[in-house]
Amino acid sequence: MAEGTLALLPGCALPQLHASTDEEVLTALAEAAVAAGHAQPSLVAAVIQREKSYPTGLPTPIPSAIPHTDAVHVIHSGLGVATLAEPVDFGQMATSGTTVSARLVVMLFVTEPAAQVGALQQVLARLGDVEGIQRLLDHAEAEGFDEAVTAWLNG
Repeated sequence: MAEGTLALLPGCALPQLHASTDEEVLTALAEAAVAAGHAQPSLVAAVIQREKSYPTGLPTPIPSAIPHTDAVHVIHSGLGVATLAEPVDFGQMATSGTTVSARLVVMLFVTEPAAQVGALQQVLARLGDVEGIQRLLDHAEAEGFDEAVTAWLNG
């Protein structure tokens, strides 16, 4: 992994997450980060509120979302990744009222606000890897999922 890039945070990889709403997805990823000691408990409400104000859904080849919030809620920089058992609607970034049916959610955890743009660019660069993302979506078991996510992130 290149210097300055974010890695998967231990305990923050959720394969085949069953969720009906974007809020359920955000809660699951944020709570995993809190439980693993990577974020403050305030992260859960903060990331949900930010998503309502600034949606992060992207109409990528495999629809995705890249939620994030302020660094004050984060203890360790890195990424959380969830594949969704069924698509979940997220508001589309930079639009009003448009949604995307996301299959992959990559939550950014940054401790330095200045690092957020670089983290977004890192993730955006990987979202074009349709074959790699499909391998993640096909990974039904928790065992080995962390390694699969890391391999995808490393390209």
